[in-house]
Amino acid sequence: MTEHLAELRTRLIRSCLYCAAGMILMWLFSEHIANVMFAPINDALKSVPKDVSGLNGRVVFNSFAEAFFLKMQVCMVGGLILAIPFVMMELWGFIEPALTEHERKGVLFVAPMSILLFIGGVACAFFIMPMALKWFLSYMQEIPGAILLQNPLTYIVFFVKLMLVFGVMFQLPVVLMFLGKVGIITSKLMKTYWRQAAVGIFTAAMVVAPSNDPGTMLALAIPLTILFLASIWLVKLVEPKNAGA
Repeated sequence: MTEHLAELRTRLIRSCLYCAAGMILMWLFSEHIANVMFAPINDALKSVPKDVSGLNGRVVFNSFAEAFFLKMQVCMVGGLILAIPFVMMELWGFIEPALTEHERKGVLFVAPMSILLFIGGVACAFFIMPMALKWFLSYMQEIPGAILLQNPLTYIVFFVKLMLVFGVMFQLPVVLMFLGKVGIITSKLMKTYWRQAAVGIFTAAMVVAPSNDPGTMLALAIPLTILFLASIWLVKLVEPKNAGA
């Protein structure tokens, strides 16, 4: 028991060091990261008149210290995200001895797929974000004399929420494989009710999409529906042999 606690303490310390290293790395490249994060709104502002975009699309701070604390927050969040793979490695190293060989093979198959799906969701969100921002900005043009003076913190919160929602929702195949593995659903059931599932996915996309604009909801719902259909085959691979019999 003492040995396990000592190992857990060591892995927790290493995980904290990984997070600190990620934050430092984010701080060193913060200028380049800021350029990437603000690229979608800069692209969207090109589609509206300059008298609407306000100060040629510049952001506005309300106090002299706000920029520093904003940079700190971005580095903290970004550093934690960068450290996630290494923290997961420490977690895997701690629980691996307690797993059977079959369970280890399952984790080694699902973990890389989960990471790729998360990256795919984030990439999809980044690609469609200018479209969502243009949709919002189009309503400003209907108001005479309206000018956008964007608060950077509000924008970054929206940016992070959109990336996280897409990344998490793209984990649908992993969730379905787990449900199939434990026998809650079967590939036969998914084939039978795929139309109802598609309606449910579109409804969920309407609820969870942070921007609530039609383009973003469709950009989330359509890939999720395709992932659901692809998951029928994945569930068939992992479900018990007598499932659906």
